[in-house]
Amino acid sequence: MKKNTFALYKMSHCPYCIKTIKAIKNLKIDVEYKDVNESEKHNKTLIQEGGKRQVPCLKIPNENGTFTWLYESDDIINFLTKLSIN
Repeated sequence: MKKNTFALYKMSHCPYCIKTIKAIKNLKIDVEYKDVNESEKHNKTLIQEGGKRQVPCLKIPNENGTFTWLYESDDIINFLTKLSIN
């Protein structure tokens, strides 16, 4: 993953994922999409690194090379909205 690249773990028919993706597109933020139903690798990463199989989940790179995993569509949208304002 490139530095400063967000990854959204999602499922294609999840209404909360669809809501989050629409907001990301409106905010024009570069996000890599990873469908956990289409890739066992993405599914395992979400569970092992994120801690649970819940979508949507935004993988956020930190300055020190670690990642923060943010769950809940409204929390993700609020985080990215604040980021786009700054």
